Amino acid sequence: MAEKEFSFENVYDVVKSYENGFIGAVCDPVATEKLQADIAAAGGLPKGAMACSAYGLEDSGKGKLSLPFLEILKLYPDSLPGGAQGRGDCVSWSTRNAGLTTMCCDITSGTPDEASGKLEGAPDVSDTARLAGVLSTEAIYNWRRHGGDGWSCAEAARVVLKDSGLWLRKKYEDIDVDFTTYSSRNAGIYGSQTPPDSWRKIGADHLIRTATVLDTYEQLRDMLANGYGVSSCGGEGFSSVRDLNGVSNRSGSWAHALAYIAVDDRPEIINLYGVPLILVQNSWGNWNDGGRRIFGTSVDIPVGSFWARWSDLKNRDMIALSGVNGWPPKKLKSYGARGNI
Repeated sequence: MAEKEFSFENVYDVVKSYENGFIGAVCDPVATEKLQADIAAAGGLPKGAMACSAYGLEDSGKGKLSLPFLEILKLYPDSLPGGAQGRGDCVSWSTRNAGLTTMCCDITSGTPDEASGKLEGAPDVSDTARLAGVLSTEAIYNWRRHGGDGWSCAEAARVVLKDSGLWLRKKYEDIDVDFTTYSSRNAGIYGSQTPPDSWRKIGADHLIRTATVLDTYEQLRDMLANGYGVSSCGGEGFSSVRDLNGVSNRSGSWAHALAYIAVDDRPEIINLYGVPLILVQNSWGNWNDGGRRIFGTSVDIPVGSFWARWSDLKNRDMIALSGVNGWPPKKLKSYGARGNI
């Protein structure tokens, strides 16, 4: 981890810092083991293979174009990318974006909470909060438990499972903090100090039900096909220029966290690129350019995102976040046939 806090003036400083070796994210095997132990202790399924098998998700995304990010935009138009990070808190952004994906897919799937039986609607947020990504990143990052910048995806997942959950972007009068818009300062209210019980009380009302660690493409594909967002830590960098179909090539190295919000497993895409594609939502705002139209459709990927070849992502840590209902299969629309959008 970095030994000090970093403050970036603009997105170009962010990109330059990561390209020059800033460590915003680490793959921490010990943290991953602790996360899996926490999941198992709570009665969950710590390994993706177990979750996919137990809930009948296996091969549910095979051959399909699965676009769970569209469920976010149905409920909260223009909410992605939700601004840009202003310090080394990329892990909280990837966790937020994965959690937002799962939350919105839960809502649009119309599945009641398995514990309460309630069918939750989309929370109301202000227009300002919607454009800032609906959910707070800072509420997560304040639980990193060290004074510098940088974190691991596994530790952040433990936080949203046990401590902080998903906080809406709004002002919290009880703790006198306004999370309506992103603030790098608000992301550092706490660090080496753990947030007080007043924060834990708020966060406890919005915890992620469970998570699971993924280690194969098939698990990732099938989780995304069922509307479960994924947070990922690793060292791969990518070009800021997308091709006509929104695909970016590997370029350099970033110690960085990224969210996965869609998957394209269609045969025509595999024929074109040699491998399936994963849609990556970055936390740098409008940092890249080039094509955004999804091949064979009339749909554009979100600002700041890009398709990456699975072969360029295969060595990264991946953690899928469930919603309030565990891992039930969801009836999300399939976009498998060309021209049906």
